[in-house]
Amino acid sequence: MAQQRNPFQEGIYAGLGLALRTKERIEDFAKKIVHEHEMNEDEGKRFMDDLVKQSEETKTRLDEVIEKRLESYVAEAGLPTKADIDKLTRKITELEKKLDQK
Repeated sequence: MAQQRNPFQEGIYAGLGLALRTKERIEDFAKKIVHEHEMNEDEGKRFMDDLVKQSEETKTRLDEVIEKRLESYVAEAGLPTKADIDKLTRKITELEKKLDQK
């Protein structure tokens, strides 16, 4: 399920720019290293692919950490979650239907 980012998450990502380099920047960095160390085409491609994969894995782990932190903050603050609000909305809808039947 695709997740929407909220402004708080966006702020965190902006602050962690070094950890969340774009694929293009990673590829540029890898090309520079490949050139400087005179790697052949296969070595260079493997190196670049590994860097991109590691970056994506790091971003995924960071997303998970951020999500858990946000859930923790929401719980500590006693704020309702989307699931809580959805549950109440369904309950209100059911009660409205019962009232309409009377």
